[in-house]
Amino acid sequence: MNSFHKRLFGLLIIYILFTMVSCTNTKTLVVLLPDENSPDGAVAIEEGDGTTILDEPISAVEVNARGRIEKVTITDGEVEKVFSEALAFQPPETISFLLYFEEGTTVVVPDSRKTLTDLFEEVAKRQAVEVQVTGHTDTVGNLLDNDVLSQDRAQTIKEMLVQKGLRADFIRAVGRGERELLIPTQDNVREPKNRRVQVIVR
Repeated sequence: MNSFHKRLFGLLIIYILFTMVSCTNTKTLVVLLPDENSPDGAVAIEEGDGTTILDEPISAVEVNARGRIEKVTITDGEVEKVFSEALAFQPPETISFLLYFEEGTTVVVPDSRKTLTDLFEEVAKRQAVEVQVTGHTDTVGNLLDNDVLSQDRAQTIKEMLVQKGLRADFIRAVGRGERELLIPTQDNVREPKNRRVQVIVR
């Protein structure tokens, strides 16, 4: 399977989710919606020996009862009208939060407390949520100690989320130590931006 078909395979869910059949004209409308996570995506619709490619956002085709394909023009307003119910069931977008910590501790710095509040509010308003918490350190100290510290930082945020009512098994907390520096530095360099936890909410 070449890379083009691999990409199409990953996007076929768009076709399945956003295909609607009209009872009056027995036509199926297929629309490729914008996806910020896959701006170069495309969908292939096959007709006999031919294939029609949708590779532009809000591009569309109609497929009649005999399988004949015809490209059509559709507006954003028409997409909202036709697919409003399907769009309402889309999962919320993935959001990332960065929290920074006092040197050598699991204490969130004052400047990150607003971000922490925003994180709690975002998690609270989602009906289904999956959270990835990844702890990091700067390069001060030895590798093993920093592994432990980064895990402790991630665990601290996980416990805060659990206290706010999120189930523990919805949260994955890991520590990466000093292996994934946000700001590259030499060893034993204090860098506040590297003393962080990244929280990804899906």
